[in-house]
Amino acid sequence: MIIRIPEKRRDGKSSFLQLVAYTVVRDEDKPDSPLEPEHPGWRRPRSKDAIFNHLVDYISRNGDADLQQIMHADPNGHTQVMFDGVMCETNCFNIATASVEMNAVALQNTRCKDPVLHYFLSWPETDNPSTEHIFDSVRHSLSALGMSEHQYVAAIHTDTNNIHCHVAANRIHPETYKAADDSFTRIRLQQAARELELKYNWTPTNGFFAVNEQGEIVRSKREKNLTPSGAKTLEYYADVESLHTYAVTECGFKIDEAMADPNLAWKDIHCILVNAGLALKPKGKGLAIYSIDNPELPPVKASSVHPDLTLNCLEKDLGQFQLLENAGTYTKEHTTTAADAIVHEFRYEPTLHARDLTARLERRLARADARADLKARYQAYKNAWKRPKLDAGAVKRRYQNESKRFAWQKARARVAIGDPLLRKLTYHIIEVERMKAMAALRLTVKDERAAFKADPANRRLSYREWVEQQALSHDQAAIAQLRAFAYRMKRTQRTAPLSTNSIVCAVADDTPAFALEGYATRVTRDGTVQYVRDGRVQLQDKGERIDVGDHRVNEGEHIAGGMALAENKSGEHLKFEGEAAFVQQACSMVPWFNEGGDAPLPLSDPQQRTMAGYESTYQSASTGEGQRKPSAVEQPEVEQNKPRSGHRPQQ
Repeated sequence: MIIRIPEKRRDGKSSFLQLVAYTVVRDEDKPDSPLEPEHPGWRRPRSKDAIFNHLVDYISRNGDADLQQIMHADPNGHTQVMFDGVMCETNCFNIATASVEMNAVALQNTRCKDPVLHYFLSWPETDNPSTEHIFDSVRHSLSALGMSEHQYVAAIHTDTNNIHCHVAANRIHPETYKAADDSFTRIRLQQAARELELKYNWTPTNGFFAVNEQGEIVRSKREKNLTPSGAKTLEYYADVESLHTYAVTECGFKIDEAMADPNLAWKDIHCILVNAGLALKPKGKGLAIYSIDNPELPPVKASSVHPDLTLNCLEKDLGQFQLLENAGTYTKEHTTTAADAIVHEFRYEPTLHARDLTARLERRLARADARADLKARYQAYKNAWKRPKLDAGAVKRRYQNESKRFAWQKARARVAIGDPLLRKLTYHIIEVERMKAMAALRLTVKDERAAFKADPANRRLSYREWVEQQALSHDQAAIAQLRAFAYRMKRTQRTAPLSTNSIVCAVADDTPAFALEGYATRVTRDGTVQYVRDGRVQLQDKGERIDVGDHRVNEGEHIAGGMALAENKSGEHLKFEGEAAFVQQACSMVPWFNEGGDAPLPLSDPQQRTMAGYESTYQSASTGEGQRKPSAVEQPEVEQNKPRSGHRPQQ
């Protein structure tokens, strides 16, 4: 369990209203809903009046009791309410008026610059806390901050992979009007988290505090041998094991055992490192570890591999530092029996994944250029956009026409009515009717202006709304950006897979949405491209995988459609995955599919390549070797299948 405090405004103008609205209202568009040109998307209101009205409208929902249910209320004033699937707890009178109540209390303290406190409690996927335990954790965390009697609103969110609860609290006490002390807030919350983990037997997490073997909460010790940030970056972005990780994995435990030997010598340390292809050399005022086979690589600080590998510590016990050449005889013959031999047997290989690095780098750079171009196009749209306005001349003419209508009535009464008193009375009646008509016209024009302003076509689109509109025109960069937006969403809330059968491609292997023959194409809000036939989604492209619906229809017609999409991928990785019958049928269709294409389908799984009749020497497109058309390849005899129509889908 973790408790975090998000960053907030630094000008002290945090809003209770905006925080409560964000915490309670969760009515955004669903990510698996198709994009529609006439529906650009939901955007959260920004003005305080609009936020308050939206909050009240959301809670009332035309008086529908099913959307607002009081689940529990205790004598201490804590009320649990369900709002359209969002479970909330508060000690205020009502969720809709909670922000007003908090503001009224906060105004009584003129010294506190920012009375708004926002933090959230999050649980790992291995834990499944109940509603009672979650809200008890909220109250316990508030008590740890000395705010058990303060106003608060807590709401449970399940829109991510980890269940979490947002807490919006008022630092001003509702009776004494004193501000709660906010010093060491993070430390106090983390100690409360460890107490709750012990109480409910939840999964422990790292933090300022830890639980020792006696079950006591103690201060955490600083982790030793932290991986350098450069090594983490290399492993994350380049998918390559760093020299630091390799040295720790291969030599860390062996060095730890050697340090316990009272007869340890410099030769023993060199033997451990050289055996793994590493060399210990002086660097500056300390020691560094180099790769023997790749001396051009940046070295690793020796103490980061093992805390005792420092020049001062070792020279106290082993004497003056000895170079590898002076400690023994370096050799690569692991069968040697020489007493002073220092054998080099293994090596650090930084190009372990180099086969795919070039292709991945090219695709990464291409995606970066596409994102930059997408943002530049949006910036151009923003600069060129001008807010449309109602025709002021037309509105003025409506007022003039209304005024002329009553002026005509007065002129008619002047001619038709001879009695002066009766004529004057008629004038007054006409004037009252004119004032009523003008007031009604003003209200009508006001409503028309509000509707005109609220119309999505008359306001500038946000970046996400604009990207969704671009994705409707099958823009590849826009589709990739939608997938990036959906990356942090809860997996169960993204577009669900069609089946367990799919064609697995490389990571982030994005292609544009194609007009596939025989299918209607549509794009969802999370960037999934769906291909529909007869009102049902039969193919689904998520970038790294292509889901296939019913593979038995017309003897694999949809498998052929999936292959037509897969042949436009990078070719770095391509594999059939799912039921055994699906894999067998797909592999048997590959020779037929290749006959109508310019290049063979670049399968990367050796077993599936054999099932598809490829030569064992054939290489996929990602290796850049031996590309030949199937007609030129001597293939073994395999059973070939094809769809009942025998037609290869075209794009």
